[in-house]
Amino acid sequence: MKVTDARRMTQAVHNQLIAFEATARLGSFRSAADELFVTQGAVAQQVRVMEEKLGMKLFTRLPRGLAPTPVAQDYVNRVRLAMGIIEEATRVLLHTGSENDPYRLTLSTTAAFASRWLLPRLARLTEQHPRISIMIDATDVTRPLKGPSSVDMAIRWGAPPFLDTAARFLLPGRSIAVCSPTLSGYGGWQRPRDVLNVPLISDTHNNWTRWFDAYGLPGARFSGPSFSQANLALDAAEQGMGIALIPEPLATPSLKTGALTRAFAGAYPLETEHGFYVVTAEPITPDSAISTVVTWLLSEVDARTGLK
Repeated sequence: MKVTDARRMTQAVHNQLIAFEATARLGSFRSAADELFVTQGAVAQQVRVMEEKLGMKLFTRLPRGLAPTPVAQDYVNRVRLAMGIIEEATRVLLHTGSENDPYRLTLSTTAAFASRWLLPRLARLTEQHPRISIMIDATDVTRPLKGPSSVDMAIRWGAPPFLDTAARFLLPGRSIAVCSPTLSGYGGWQRPRDVLNVPLISDTHNNWTRWFDAYGLPGARFSGPSFSQANLALDAAEQGMGIALIPEPLATPSLKTGALTRAFAGAYPLETEHGFYVVTAEPITPDSAISTVVTWLLSEVDARTGLK
């Protein structure tokens, strides 16, 4: 076998495993395709090729999506372990390389914050500070700020105090109810009780329960799709699957484009002591690259509204 043929085969297997893992985690070809920035058909084809090679079905069709078969679930767990080892090795390599370059930084944050708030602004950082090279580690896993595989800084959701870190407040954590303007019933909701029969999109923060408690409807029953990440909840809302309750900084870009709109004539926000904070292992040293990035992040926040 030629070297080029071997490389193509390795790349093909890699793509199939990526498609398989994303489908198993998200429960549908469509959601996996959205995450991987490919077509739904491409993901389905990768999975079909895997099934043909292995001689077995990997997924069971459900009324609302796909679920790995028992043997495939064990396989996907092992695939994730292998991917985690590769990802960890990459982080160690990047961290080792950055130790000799004070202008090369790794910033960890959630996928939702990275794509919805940070990514649209990064070009301005490059324009204003071309010497700084920043790698965004977008994951819902909390990365260490000290020790092996540590990152230089992070943007985290929470409330102070943050133990063993230096934290700077960045954005408020107020959540608002948003939906697609095409969602059936939009425009007719005036009070919280009006949406009890509307699909309500949830993520791991379980904000709807706290929202109904805050507005005098404790124990209210509601239903709708649930996702493991705020980013997916926002995608679902944009596709008209229901109303999502999302931190306002993450929803603002879609509100500006018109992909989303506030669900109520009155705001009905969910207030919280939590927010987004920039955290570092140690107090920031003036004139350092980290100090430059933190100052830039704060400059991207409008002092009047908390958003920009």
